[in-house]
Amino acid sequence: MDIMNVSEAVEEAIVKSRKLKEGIIRGHWRDIVGKFSKKSEPLWIKEGILYVLVEDSIYLHHMSMNKNKYLKKVQEILKKEYVKDIRFKVSKVQSCNYVEFMDEKISEEKKEHFISELKDLTLEEKIEVLKKRAKEREDALKLKGYKKCDICGMMFFGEGFVCKPCSLKNIADKILEDKDDNK
Repeated sequence: MDIMNVSEAVEEAIVKSRKLKEGIIRGHWRDIVGKFSKKSEPLWIKEGILYVLVEDSIYLHHMSMNKNKYLKKVQEILKKEYVKDIRFKVSKVQSCNYVEFMDEKISEEKKEHFISELKDLTLEEKIEVLKKRAKEREDALKLKGYKKCDICGMMFFGEGFVCKPCSLKNIADKILEDKDDNK
């Protein structure tokens, strides 16, 4: 087994994990679509297509007109062409910018301080620090009424035990399964 650095390991994980790509897109959604992030919600990636919910047909039209710009930003963030197209669908959106719900804003200075704290730690210690921070974030979101999806583990706001992307994916999978049964 070859030794690889952390950035190579992360890059390899992104290549292998559709869920990780989807999470990265959700985390950068505001950077990708700007003010329309409150009116839209990325769902999942399937066969190179990013499926996105949009609040109404006016936003759908605008976002469709800017699809190539959004696609380019997604590819820049993922550093490869994992996503080759974006498809929009009108539906109720429960999008959330997690940073808005955290008790304190994350400034560049805090990011640099956090990175410098990690600098002299071993890989195992870095992983422990990151796990602790993720748990703190999860706890902060739970205090705001968020729940953890039983399927993907993503924090979401709403009813039930499953986030909207997973519930819609389950419905789509069921429809496709029923279609296959009818052949």
